[in-house]
Amino acid sequence: MSKGTVRFPESAIVDGRIGTSRIAATIAGAAARLASDVDVPLDAATSRMVAPPRGVKTEIANLRQIASSRCTPVQRVQQLGRLGTGRMNKTEAAYEQLLAARLHLGEILFYRFEAHKLRLGDNTFYTPDFTVIVADGSTEYHEVKGYWTDKARAKTKAAAAQHPYRFIAIKRAGRHGWSFEDLTSRSW
Repeated sequence: MSKGTVRFPESAIVDGRIGTSRIAATIAGAAARLASDVDVPLDAATSRMVAPPRGVKTEIANLRQIASSRCTPVQRVQQLGRLGTGRMNKTEAAYEQLLAARLHLGEILFYRFEAHKLRLGDNTFYTPDFTVIVADGSTEYHEVKGYWTDKARAKTKAAAAQHPYRFIAIKRAGRHGWSFEDLTSRSW
């Protein structure tokens, strides 16, 4: 059949509409499959894209087992990986509650999580956890850690040496407490 100058196969034209009934049926079928509790296997092309090549899965498992057997407990926790940009871990979320209380009391005027990115050198940046504006109008950068590594402390001190802000290192002290350390190296 043809409509104007464009020719369509008979299967494409149903009930006087071109292709829409086929699309509607496809969408309805997909919605029904998503709503059901039955697992639908992937088609062959999709499963080839998703599945790793043969032998890679067992190789990855072996490497993880070897790496975890030689690590200290702290290193094993660090292997879990970083959260994405803009997402807080549990320690940072708990500290944010403290900042919200201080904001309510009027001790601070503003705070924001990962608001700034400071350049330390070529291809080297430092993103403080919290940017805080104190009631007197000065800016502070708060870095919150459950455990301080030498690398994290060195990077924070390097940022403190280069930028005219107050840098505060915050560590979880027990279940409900915090320990604070001023890392500012100059009195700007």
